[in-house]
Amino acid sequence: MRLARIATLLLLIIGLIGLVGSGCSGGGGLPKPSRNPTLTTDFDDAKLGAEAAEAMAQQMGIVDDPALLAYIESIGRRMLPFAPKRSFDYTFHIVNQSAPNAFALPGGYIYVSRGLLTLVNSEDELACVLGHEITHAAERHSASRQEYNARLNPLSVGFMRAGKLAAYGRNQESDADRGGQIIAAKAGWDPKGMATFMQDVDAMDRLTVGWSRLPGFFDSHPTSPSRSAASINRAENLKWTPRPNIAPNHHDFLNKLEGLTLGADPQEGIFEGSRFLHRDMDFTLLFPDGWELINKHDVVGAIEPLGRASIALRITGPGDDPKAMAHLFMESDLNIAGGRAGDQQELVIGSFPAYRIYVSGPEGRGFITFIAYKGFIYRIDVLASGGLARLFEGRGRAVARSFRALNEEEKALFKVTRLEVVESRGGESLADLSARTTNELDLPTTAVLNDLFINSVLRDGQWIKIGRAVRYSPSGEDEEREESQPADSLGPTSS
Repeated sequence: MRLARIATLLLLIIGLIGLVGSGCSGGGGLPKPSRNPTLTTDFDDAKLGAEAAEAMAQQMGIVDDPALLAYIESIGRRMLPFAPKRSFDYTFHIVNQSAPNAFALPGGYIYVSRGLLTLVNSEDELACVLGHEITHAAERHSASRQEYNARLNPLSVGFMRAGKLAAYGRNQESDADRGGQIIAAKAGWDPKGMATFMQDVDAMDRLTVGWSRLPGFFDSHPTSPSRSAASINRAENLKWTPRPNIAPNHHDFLNKLEGLTLGADPQEGIFEGSRFLHRDMDFTLLFPDGWELINKHDVVGAIEPLGRASIALRITGPGDDPKAMAHLFMESDLNIAGGRAGDQQELVIGSFPAYRIYVSGPEGRGFITFIAYKGFIYRIDVLASGGLARLFEGRGRAVARSFRALNEEEKALFKVTRLEVVESRGGESLADLSARTTNELDLPTTAVLNDLFINSVLRDGQWIKIGRAVRYSPSGEDEEREESQPADSLGPTSS
C-alpha cells in the first residue's frame, strides 16, 4: 500500500471534519500543528520534530523497555561524533510497530520499530540502520522538502503529518545509506551490516506470515537489489578499524532482544474477523464486513471500501456522564474544527448510558455517540463525505449498538507471542528445533529472523530466535505459557 493511500485512510479515520481526538490513555487532544512549517535552522527542526514526536507517541505507541532502549542509545551515541554537527540533541525511541521499520523526524528524533529489532541479527546491522537515520537528521533532509510539507493541510495532524516528515527522495536515501555506513564504520562496526540487513528485509517482505506483511507507514525507503549491491560494494571499499561491540558476543546481543512482542500487540486490542476486542479495557464491538480495518494506538475503526465513510472508536477520557462529555466536545474540539452540532439525544447502549450528537463540517457529516463504560467515556464517530451520511447511518448505528463487555470465551482468545532465544543441538534442522521448543513461528519466518535457510543444518550450541506463545493478561497481571515448555528444551543461559 502506498504512503499516500495510507495517509488518506488515516486522515479519514481521524475524522473527515477534522475533529481532534484524544489518546486511549485519556487526557487532552493531539498537539496543534504549526501551520506552514519552515525548516530553516536547527531550532526549526527541533521544534517541529518535538511536535511530531508527541503525536507519534500518542498515535503509534512507544515500547517501554528501558534496558533495550539504553542499549540502542549507546550504539547511536557512539556514532554521533562522526555525524555532521548539529545544535539539536538526538533522542532514540522504540515504536510499537510489528513491521520492520526505522525513520527519523526533524531535530534528531530517531525511531526503530520492535519489528525491526526482532529482524536484526548483529550489532553491525543495528548500527548501520541507526547510522542511516542519524544521517537523515544530521543532513536535514526534511528541510529540502519544506515546500512540500508547507502545503500539508493544517488538519492533517499526527500520524499523517509525521509520515510526510519522514518521507525522503531516492537521492536522499542513497545519501543516508552511504552516510550510515561511513559513520558506523568510523565508530568501529562492520559496514557490511547495511547490506545483510537489507537482504533480511527483502526476505521478510516476501513471506506470508501470521501478521500483516504490508510495509510500515513510515517505510519510505524500501530495499532493492541495486541498493543492497551498492551497500556491499561500498563496504568492501571502506577502511575501518573494528572496535569491541557493546554487546560482548552474539548471545548477549540476542538476549537484549528477548521478550519483544512478535506480530500484533494484544495490548492494543485484536480483530477477529470484523469484530474488535480489547482485553485490558474489557469491551468489544463489530464493524461492517468488507470495510478496511485500522487499529492504531489511539484509534480503532474501519473505512468503507470506496473511502466514502469511516467509523472510528477512541477514548475521550475518564468519566461517567456521556452528555457532559458530549457538550464539552462541542464547546471545544468541534468548535475549534469549525464543525456544527445538530440534533442530540440520550440513549442506552446495552445497559450503558450514552449520548449522541449529529455533526457537520466542511468535508462531511455524520454522528458521534458517547458511551460511559467502566469509568471511561468512549466515543464512536460515524462520518461520511459529501451528502452520503444517511447512506451509512444504519451501519453506524449497528456498530454503536454492538458495543458490549467481553465474554469469557472472547477473553480466552488473547495470547501474545514473544521472542525467545534457545540453543540448538548439533545436526538438528529448524523443523526439529521448532518442534522441540514449541516454536510458535512458522519455518519461513524462523529462517528469516535468524538469517538462515529453511533446510539449514544447525551447529551444536547455535543460538536461535523463536516465538513463545503465552496467554495474554491485562497490564499488571502475570502472563501464562500457552503450552508448557518441554523438559528437554534448552533456554538461554549465561555466557
